[in-house]
Amino acid sequence: MRRWQGTVLLPIDQLIISLAQDIFSEPDKLATAHKLAAVLRQSSKMHPDWQLDVLSDELGKVAKDRRRFLGFSEDDTGFEVEHYKGKVVVSTIHKAKGLEWDRVHILSVNNFNFPSLDQDPYHSDKWFVRERLDLPAESLAQLDAVASTEHRTYEEGEPTTRARLDYVRERLRLLYVGVTRAKKELMISWNTGKPGKNPLEPGMPLRILHYFWETQHNGHSR
Repeated sequence: MRRWQGTVLLPIDQLIISLAQDIFSEPDKLATAHKLAAVLRQSSKMHPDWQLDVLSDELGKVAKDRRRFLGFSEDDTGFEVEHYKGKVVVSTIHKAKGLEWDRVHILSVNNFNFPSLDQDPYHSDKWFVRERLDLPAESLAQLDAVASTEHRTYEEGEPTTRARLDYVRERLRLLYVGVTRAKKELMISWNTGKPGKNPLEPGMPLRILHYFWETQHNGHSR
């Protein structure tokens, strides 16, 4: 377990291969792990700001087959802005970093995708877990307390709060990237979620931006 904890300091491709060699023995599973390692190594080079949690989310999407993963499909290899002049470009905010357009639309800026520090439901939040604890964060904190030579203590809930704060910060930074992609016009919208479920609300960052716009433009928002 301590050796696995030490792998977090390795580059993402070496981390995946190290874990795969301990877990799998079948050639096909090891081959898949090596391909994932190669793809994430390339993604890490293209997006040096991506932290381990972002790369981990990408692996989660592959496991759930929620979308094609970068590198596994020729249809998902990015784009060059010059090639798409005069056309509508649909992109994730991550892929848009470093690029600019005259007009930018940012969708789904609700409290699910961009939560605040209160009890907003958010992406990857496990509503069925007691008190919505972040089980990976809680487990790592317990292991850290057990392995610590400095007699660190573990208090249930604190790791979840810290993990949530890190997530909120990451999403706020991501929204900032999206906002700054626009050179002339910026349109931000939000959605209420699926029918029959608890309705979503505009994310706190969007509400603050809207208030700022109104106060700066004499109540005339756009």
